[in-house]
Amino acid sequence: MLFEPVTAELSFENDGNELVGDFVRPPWPGPYPAVVFVEGSGPGGRNQGPWQTRLAAAGFASLAYDKPGSGASTGDWTRQTMADRAEETVAAVQAVRSREDVLSHAVALIGGSQGGWVAQLAASADDRIAAVVTVSGPGVSVRVQEEYRLRHQLAAEGFTSADIQQALFLLHDQIRRVQSGDDPARVHAAQAHWHAAPWYPLLAGTTPQSIAFIAGIADYDPAPALAAVNSPLLAIFGADDLLVPVEASVRAISNTLKDARHADHAMVVFPCADHNIRVYKGKGPAQVKQGRYTPAERAPGFDELIVTWLQRRLPLGPDLLGRQS
Repeated sequence: MLFEPVTAELSFENDGNELVGDFVRPPWPGPYPAVVFVEGSGPGGRNQGPWQTRLAAAGFASLAYDKPGSGASTGDWTRQTMADRAEETVAAVQAVRSREDVLSHAVALIGGSQGGWVAQLAASADDRIAAVVTVSGPGVSVRVQEEYRLRHQLAAEGFTSADIQQALFLLHDQIRRVQSGDDPARVHAAQAHWHAAPWYPLLAGTTPQSIAFIAGIADYDPAPALAAVNSPLLAIFGADDLLVPVEASVRAISNTLKDARHADHAMVVFPCADHNIRVYKGKGPAQVKQGRYTPAERAPGFDELIVTWLQRRLPLGPDLLGRQS
């Protein structure tokens, strides 16, 4: 018999915006432990592929929603700071907690990439968040991560060292000028000579809005928020990630949590896996597109790791407990 989870649209408000997403639950009666997905960079949306079905089969409800200004949600994600995104995440958690079919004390976060920073910041602000999973969530500042990404992603996609240096110059120029009070539209226009360069679309800031966004978050340092997280934390990385400095991130997260005497955390690095924790399945030398392997498939054990880790830390609903007994 084909497993069919139950899906319903869920909306909540934050900062004057209406955020809309999919609440997916198991087909048996609740209440259930739940997960809120925290989207990474860019417009983002509620589409998490098979993940919500996978979690429902394991007994979890989950919410994935469109970022402000994306899909059915109102607002503008490019105007948000990290603190804004964390506040929005807490609002999403509260919306899920308020449901009668959810165990209010058992709501966790899964944050991917930039969403890893946001998930940690949200958990530092709301100690009722039951657990945090980050997937390729950097342990370094936004500026350091972006510099690493440009150096490694552009090189892997065939661009020259001169291209990389020019891209880095534009990144630094955008941040410096906007932080000094310059209009992002003027900064964008001043870089018009480079707009047609084949590597230009790989910059984080390619429009006045995205330039303003990257300049606004560039100096975000995750260490203070991470040190304040009390909930269990699992940080997952791919060893071949071209977008995030994995060794530096693992070291920074480990040291911060050790200094904070954090009681329950683990870091797992999947060998031969990219930013999306996918391994190359093609023939010959690995092919990279947008910093990720193609063709690729999820690294073996990734799904099972997250599901079992969450099951050990979040109480299961009574119906699932009965099924397992």
